[in-house]
Amino acid sequence: MSSGQMRPPNETRSIAPDTLLVTAKQAAAMCGKSLRTWRSWDAAGWIPRPVRIGRSTLWRLDELREWIEAGCPRREEWEART
Repeated sequence: MSSGQMRPPNETRSIAPDTLLVTAKQAAAMCGKSLRTWRSWDAAGWIPRPVRIGRSTLWRLDELREWIEAGCPRREEWEART
């Protein structure tokens, strides 16, 4: 890889093709944002609602991809569409 080419963040490279749920860190990396920004967006209702399993907070990978394709609408608008 030449010095002019960018590599994807480590978090996105580590997501297996059959992954269904991703962590906040992985989701933030997919969107090119910091974990702190991702958590702020979650608290503000700007991203899709996460799934909570026990103490884990996860996002559906397919839903995140659809949300991005839809132009990243706020949670309220996103939930009204589905």
